[in-house]
Amino acid sequence: MKYSALKSIVSSQKRPISLKETSESFFQVARRPDPYIEPTFTKEEYPKEKPAILLVSAVGASGKTTTAHALGFDTGLPVLDLAKHKPIADHTLTGILTSAYPTDKIGEVLEGLSKGTHGIIIDAIDEGRSKTTEHGFEAFLDDVIGRTKGASSTSVVIFGRSQVLLNTWVYLGDKGADVALVRIDPFNLEQAKQYIDAYVKNKNDSQQAMYVQARDGVLSKLGAAFASSEKSDDAFLSFIGYPPVLDAIATLLRNEPNYHRINQELSDAGDGDLEVELLIRIANFLLSRERTQKAVPNFITEIISKADTKTAQKLQSTLYNEAEQSARLLAQALRRKFPLQMIPDHVLNQEYEQALETWFLEHPFLTEDKERIRNAVFEAVAVCHCAISGIPEYEKLAYDFTATHRPTYHLLYIMDQLGKRKGISGRCFNMLIQSCSDFVTKDYELSIEINGFSWDETDVPDSSSAEMDVALTVQSTGRERHFTFDGSVSNGDCILLGPFLANATVTLPCDIEIKGTPAFESIGTCRIAARKVLIDTADLIVRGRPGQSLSEDAGLFLDVSEAQGHARDVTLKGGTLEIECNEHNLAYPLARYVQKTNRTIADPAVAEKYRRLRRILLEFASHKKGNLAKYRYKIEHFRVLKGELGKMVLDQLLKEGILYSESNFYFVNDDKFSKVLGTTWHELRQYKMSSLVREFLGRVA
Repeated sequence: MKYSALKSIVSSQKRPISLKETSESFFQVARRPDPYIEPTFTKEEYPKEKPAILLVSAVGASGKTTTAHALGFDTGLPVLDLAKHKPIADHTLTGILTSAYPTDKIGEVLEGLSKGTHGIIIDAIDEGRSKTTEHGFEAFLDDVIGRTKGASSTSVVIFGRSQVLLNTWVYLGDKGADVALVRIDPFNLEQAKQYIDAYVKNKNDSQQAMYVQARDGVLSKLGAAFASSEKSDDAFLSFIGYPPVLDAIATLLRNEPNYHRINQELSDAGDGDLEVELLIRIANFLLSRERTQKAVPNFITEIISKADTKTAQKLQSTLYNEAEQSARLLAQALRRKFPLQMIPDHVLNQEYEQALETWFLEHPFLTEDKERIRNAVFEAVAVCHCAISGIPEYEKLAYDFTATHRPTYHLLYIMDQLGKRKGISGRCFNMLIQSCSDFVTKDYELSIEINGFSWDETDVPDSSSAEMDVALTVQSTGRERHFTFDGSVSNGDCILLGPFLANATVTLPCDIEIKGTPAFESIGTCRIAARKVLIDTADLIVRGRPGQSLSEDAGLFLDVSEAQGHARDVTLKGGTLEIECNEHNLAYPLARYVQKTNRTIADPAVAEKYRRLRRILLEFASHKKGNLAKYRYKIEHFRVLKGELGKMVLDQLLKEGILYSESNFYFVNDDKFSKVLGTTWHELRQYKMSSLVREFLGRVA
């Protein structure tokens, strides 16, 4: 569907009514976005041509707000920006309407919404959701349903990120609302050229031919990516057709007038994803250019000439490098002072900082107002450079930035490339989890695993490795994509998870903090095994995975020694909550879901065998590939088997047919699991040992 068709649907039968007064969050668009490249749309759920409520979904940073403003201008309908509005709740929409329109027009406005002759555009529904509880959000949606009931034309258009829009569509559908769902498509190659041309201003006419050659040269390297982005089942494998990526290319062409040099610098293809490698190369080219062509000749050379020879040599190669620039960008966006003294001599360092006060604000990664990083690609590159720098102050900036600026899926792809040769801190796992939220749709299956030593082991080292694996699967084709990250944790760490968790299994020897403001949301089947869990949220929401049948084992399962913290509400939306622990200080309502577990087994030899059996089998409960399956190398990992005893337990499981091996996988035989062991996955999580399990362990020798 073209933009013109969307505009026609929304504007049908409309008789716009002017606002009495506007605000930062509710306004009429006075000027059409310029430039604006019109996208196309895919109808995902579209039962009728003019639905009363139309949801427009897209991944993060893909031009939703720009499209909302263009649509507002073209149709004359007002825009409600929930990113700038106070938390939404019951009758929020009605309250806005009755206060923003003239008193003598309120009846006409409400009647217009109910008939489809008037309407509003709601932008950033995901931002609105993030500022309120589940009850408050659903009350807002109930208000939307009530105002649009009976409309013969589209009255309300809602823009938002994929995950929240999908939940919104489910809720509205369950309530019987007249709703449809469309998705913003990535740009095709021709649209991409138009976008880049529109944002590369002040081109020298004499260089037009070289400019076109450079632009097309970059895009030709991404030809395969553009081709795949036009296939719906491959959309998650490619993000080249979205504005942040094209803005990165435009920034390169705008800042480097030597177009021949661009082709030279970007000519070599790497071993990874071509589009991701090229984006990283573009970003690093701009970072390098800022250093070598601006900072070094304009002030660094003069400053370091005043230092002693040894210091000058070191500063010559390290000062204002990629990591430092990235840290300064994150500090600027967080409105913080840069945390390090880069030159040992205080006087020279002050001179360096004073020089940067002028030069840094012209950095190509910054927006025109100098307060934000200009796009999601540059954000992701800056975060990754800091996260893998090995410098604690830079790592903290990356951690804090992603806690306050929700990362997009670009971070997952770019960290996959930049972090391959370097491990990351375990505290960085959560930023990657949050970047996966755009993949929670009915079309794709997301699985996240963080595998470290189990907290109940007897000999866990103070510092140990942990591996994070993200698997994305196209539901219709079964096509998979894996991202793997090597991390490290210490037993004294407290790893943050939240506010989003989907189909995740986390096994770590340290503490875990479950945190979300105002809500923490668990989607699908999530299992956390850790020494201690600290819960800090107003609303703990557990919901099933999109498309998940009710018979599947959806829920949030906590397997810990100790549980602490609080939640004002627990909202179960298609899943269960279980907190298995030795001790806790949880009050109502969390206390309702606690099951105290006795993990004491008198015979130490039996206890160790049971730990190995439980760890092996629970690995399968975290991932489905047809039947319960797991890659062989994951089961055979030292963290799981812990040596010869674990190998003996695995061999016995294979011998008795409870597990069987095919190709690179181990599979569970469900019948043998039940008959030979006489237990369930639920009982394994609860540390319960059946008589048949005891008999099985007795045969392990």
